[in-house]
Amino acid sequence: MKSRFPFVTLSVLIVMSMLLGSCTPATPANTPAATDTGDQVLPEATPGSAEQTTIKVMSFFAYDAPSVEYGVVKAFQDANPDISVQFEAVPYGDIFLKYKTLIAADLAPDVMSMNYDNAYLFATLGALEPLDEFITTTGYDTSKLFQSALEMFKIDGVQFSMPATFSDVVLYFNKDLFDAAGLEYPQRDWTQEEFQAAAKALTADTDGNGDIDQWGYSFPWWPMVLDQYGATIWEGTTCTLNSPAGIKAIQSIVDGRFVGKFAPTADDLAEQGDWDMFIAGNLAMFPTGPWAVQPFNEKITTFSWDIAHQPAGDKQSTHIYANSYAMASGSKNKEAAWRFIEFATGPVGTKIRQDGKYEISPVTAIAEEFYLAALAGAPPEHAIVFMEAMDYAKPQPVHTNWNKIHDSIAPELDLALIQDQSVKDALDNACVGVNAALNP
Repeated sequence: MKSRFPFVTLSVLIVMSMLLGSCTPATPANTPAATDTGDQVLPEATPGSAEQTTIKVMSFFAYDAPSVEYGVVKAFQDANPDISVQFEAVPYGDIFLKYKTLIAADLAPDVMSMNYDNAYLFATLGALEPLDEFITTTGYDTSKLFQSALEMFKIDGVQFSMPATFSDVVLYFNKDLFDAAGLEYPQRDWTQEEFQAAAKALTADTDGNGDIDQWGYSFPWWPMVLDQYGATIWEGTTCTLNSPAGIKAIQSIVDGRFVGKFAPTADDLAEQGDWDMFIAGNLAMFPTGPWAVQPFNEKITTFSWDIAHQPAGDKQSTHIYANSYAMASGSKNKEAAWRFIEFATGPVGTKIRQDGKYEISPVTAIAEEFYLAALAGAPPEHAIVFMEAMDYAKPQPVHTNWNKIHDSIAPELDLALIQDQSVKDALDNACVGVNAALNP
């Protein structure tokens, strides 16, 4: 396992980074356990009671729908009257700086919500408690979870947080456009040739003005395309983005836009994003996640749609995104914190969150039974694809210097994707900066 900074060292580093960045430390919140959320009122806690242990939980989950996570907390307290939860909901855009501030002051909440990349960052800095001992001691059955969601919160085999939600990218498609073209709907075993033939057939100049206004497909985020061709950005401390597989992956995007001409270019997407294109009925196939289900059901009224497996490149792959709950390494109430994590990421907690339409439960039985039942009678008809895709889903790349890595790649890739330089030259140039970020 990678070496972990001592907790005090982490605090010093965070304080220094805030001073250098002219950040003003936030005042630690003291949110009472009794909180009116409109339709949920948490029971009054009794801080200092001999019968209760008080833990602090901070979360960005469903921040815009506060009754969801407050419902999880209330259900936990009902089931665990010996533990009082001081819960604070914080917007996603603010929460990670707030964690750093609180950790530096030795005031970290006992339990913290994490997204994937920050779970990795905070764990490698020593801010998160390894959970394997708690899992073993309490007999937590990790086999009940989607394994790809569980594995993404491990570092060198050590579990640092537990998945609370997941989402993955699948292929949304316009059934009416397929029907009008006389095409079979997307199949899981589509070859790249079959997929491209369909995408070209679904691309059209519908008003006869010489410009394409109906597109067959829009490419997903480029790291996902790399996965589909077995390419990586780095291995160890060496950039591998410019490998033959990497060049082939990025070239597939360029060719789809300028050779096959079935995918919108950067200029086309600047005029109308692919999300809006799909809603308007101008995009036949669109890769996105379950977060699109509700808005598409609300906004799409002129055509029928469904989901299918994302077409493979040299292999079947897609991206999984997940959020988790982690325990602060500085927590003084670790047993109680674990009991909250176990509950909030288990069947009851994740069902409350899923019923509140905040992503999908990582508990296989809850997702397959209740998520699908909740969608019955409305698109997508084949929502089971969200679960099936977990068999080959992979997380996005993570690294402590990911921002520098990404910023080294993005401008070079942008030039390649508008054909201002070759894909090989772009990836060779990008690797200069990636190698510097990998070897600071």
